[in-house]
Amino acid sequence: MPSQTLLGLTESQFLLCGEGERQVLLKPFGDVGQRLCDATNLVIRGEGYATQDEAAREGERWRDVISRAFARVHLAADFGDRQPVGTLTKAGEAWLAERVGHPVLGHLPGVTVFEDQPGLRFVAAPSIESCKRPSEERNRLVLMQAAQLHDPLEGPERLAFDLYSGSFFQPSADSRLLMLTMAIETLLDLQPRSDAAQAHVTAMIEATEANADLTRSERESLRGSLKWLRNESIGQAGRRLARTLGPRTYSGKAPAAFFTRCYEMRSALTHGYVPRPNRHEVAGLAASLEFFVGDLLAGRLLTEIPD
Repeated sequence: MPSQTLLGLTESQFLLCGEGERQVLLKPFGDVGQRLCDATNLVIRGEGYATQDEAAREGERWRDVISRAFARVHLAADFGDRQPVGTLTKAGEAWLAERVGHPVLGHLPGVTVFEDQPGLRFVAAPSIESCKRPSEERNRLVLMQAAQLHDPLEGPERLAFDLYSGSFFQPSADSRLLMLTMAIETLLDLQPRSDAAQAHVTAMIEATEANADLTRSERESLRGSLKWLRNESIGQAGRRLARTLGPRTYSGKAPAAFFTRCYEMRSALTHGYVPRPNRHEVAGLAASLEFFVGDLLAGRLLTEIPD
């Protein structure tokens, strides 16, 4: 849970369900005795199920119960499905269990089903954060050249840089990719389509306005949507902008093709595609998209300072 929104429960665990041998508890992860109102890492622990399949189904159900409840009191939780994870191998679990004298399981995000054992311990891999720092020589060179060129940012470029920078503070690859594609959209200048295409759109608008079978609100809605078709699409404008980065490549693709793939991924994330896009592919695209957007914003520095 984010540190700025925590549960308002002072007990160290909360009984969600107790039916005979079955019980479901909400409790802090790892820190025994910690109050729920102080915990940023929680676990829903259910026990008393006869089969693995039954436990898995109930695990997913109780995850949904918590999600609904949190939404109602305006709390947030990251179940870790889209985060990079590392866990122990079976050999690693056995090696560690032998040394600590307890059964050991590697902690995984989402719903985990396991056979209950006395003294069972979960082990979470430590979080690792990397840091990118250009060489001192390159930093000096770029800053001095930028000072000489003194190219001001246009209004859309300032907004794009804010979005680009904000993406570095996002915890998930999904949110980074979305913010970076938003940054590109602010840089787009949609150009008019050909005269023939605009004439065709005008004819469709006129046909819509003349259609008596449509309600007034339907005509207005369709007319508003059709007017957008007089200009090129975001995809067309994005590919045109991307071509200014040639002959560079991103994730092994030409700039225009790379932009298309990123925008397809953006649509998949924002329009609720099921199943959700593979998080490893999203992470790879987001990493390359950082370079892509940075290169768009570099202006003349991109050619003045070689890669």
